[in-house]
Amino acid sequence: MNEKLQKIFNLLAPGKPMRKGVDRIMEASLGALLFFSSHPEDNVKDGLIQPGFELNCDFLPEKVYELSKMDGAVVLNSDGTKILYANALLNPDKNIPSSETGMRHKTAEKVAIQTGDLTVAISKRRNIISVYYDKLKHELLPENVLFARLNQEITIAQRYRQSFISLVDYLNLEEIKEKVSLRDVVEVISKGMLTIRITQKAEQYLLELGEVAGSVRLEYEEILRSVPKLVGAIIMDYSVENLPYQKPEDAIEIFKDLGVDNLVRPLEVAKALGYKNIESEDELEEFGVASKGYRILYSTNLPSVVVRNVVERFKTLPELMKAKFEDLTTIPGVGKRRAEVILNALDKKKRSQEEIDFLTSSERQTPRVGS
Repeated sequence: MNEKLQKIFNLLAPGKPMRKGVDRIMEASLGALLFFSSHPEDNVKDGLIQPGFELNCDFLPEKVYELSKMDGAVVLNSDGTKILYANALLNPDKNIPSSETGMRHKTAEKVAIQTGDLTVAISKRRNIISVYYDKLKHELLPENVLFARLNQEITIAQRYRQSFISLVDYLNLEEIKEKVSLRDVVEVISKGMLTIRITQKAEQYLLELGEVAGSVRLEYEEILRSVPKLVGAIIMDYSVENLPYQKPEDAIEIFKDLGVDNLVRPLEVAKALGYKNIESEDELEEFGVASKGYRILYSTNLPSVVVRNVVERFKTLPELMKAKFEDLTTIPGVGKRRAEVILNALDKKKRSQEEIDFLTSSERQTPRVGS
């Protein structure tokens, strides 16, 4: 998140004292210009600020609301805890360009550019809060609009997450049968990365809402706590190169330059994984691949260095599935206890395979009606 936006939201998120004052101004259909000066004395000396009334009093929402009834600007310190001047005249450099048309907004933009400080212009006619910080402009949305947009993003992200988990379950079954195609891998990674990107889009709304975001923040954090780790482990399992990342979630880094439009293109995802020679989607279906075993090993919560040592020893999940206790204890960092942990995870996967074999065998033996 942009640091400037972060400061804006820390000061003006719904529920914050400053936002309460701004909202009162909006509710009364008043216009206002607020300047958060980091060097007020210098600004007065150089003529940027022509003080109206010098106050130097503690900030209260009610005070800034009452002072906004005057024509001039309200000048505060940079963190908004003190009201320094009211009914002040701001005189920014006339040579600074502005994209705004209204006098209040034009002044706010020029002052922000000239000083690098934050200004707020509240439109009397349009009922809009425009914030300028250095060269950044951001319009603050009403709380109800923010909640609607946040809920929409999280709802979409949850749908994608459910679809991603279903694809992971299918991938697990194909791994057990040793019939994984590159197409299977590409689809699950694509869905996982899209889940992450959609969830990240909600971050700005969460920051802008601040503390009032409530339980929606928990949903956001849950998705970004679980999905990146799982997607990253799958990436490490199936990338052509043995990726150097210590944490599985760091592996999503290889897709940082891939936009959403390309994440839905199977060939682009395959290329990002290192499969440069695949030229058609039909080849994806026919190209068989094997997991390296990262995903199952990371599920044991073993240290990353131990996980990597095990993968380097066995190379693929099918070979790891054949591992014996004695084989594991010879690997640096494993030992007897960790060998048992790994074998328990492998046994669980083997039992899944046995269940599939049993069900498949039962279906073959069940006589058809009428035979």
